[in-house]
Amino acid sequence: MFDKKEIAWIIIALILFEFIILFPDAGLPSILLILVPLIILPINLISKKIASKYFDISIEYKIWHFQRFWFTEKAKFKKPFPIGVLLPFLVAFVSLGFLRPLTLIQFDYKNNPVTRVLKRKGFKKERKTEINESDVSYTVAWGLYPLLLLAFISWLIGYGELASYSIYYGLWNLIPFGNLDGARLFFGSFINWVFVLVLFLIALPFVFFM
Repeated sequence: MFDKKEIAWIIIALILFEFIILFPDAGLPSILLILVPLIILPINLISKKIASKYFDISIEYKIWHFQRFWFTEKAKFKKPFPIGVLLPFLVAFVSLGFLRPLTLIQFDYKNNPVTRVLKRKGFKKERKTEINESDVSYTVAWGLYPLLLLAFISWLIGYGELASYSIYYGLWNLIPFGNLDGARLFFGSFINWVFVLVLFLIALPFVFFM
């Protein structure tokens, strides 16, 4: 399901996730807090992998990269800059843990036209060969809905850390910027982006005041 490069990036993301939620606590962290990234990140990433198969696209994970810094064609770095490593670390460090950005992972995607089967449209069938932005946006949504379910279950059993960070992680990644999930969802299906955002905002007070 994951290739070696993806696994390497995911490990880096997990380490950053752990740092962000544990910094700057000087005491011994609880095992329940340490487990939070190890539950949230795999659930989100595996859900999107499963969804991508359904929507006939191939996705590959990497740390959030940033290349273009202005609107002109030449206004970009020669190589993508791994902002998903530097930005969350610096913001958490400078704010002494007051801000905990979890914008860590992005995915690249490509079409899988040979795997696309006949799609039913009413009483007719047609072969869909071209990718469209909704395929990508629905893949993103499939990775976010399990986080809501995870937060709800965690809230029921009193696992406050997991409930809170499930919602927190989802909200950070709903930001429609760069190649984050939020941008994929926002530009691929604005209505779905609004719907998912509203669900997360509704859930936020329940987990925040646990």
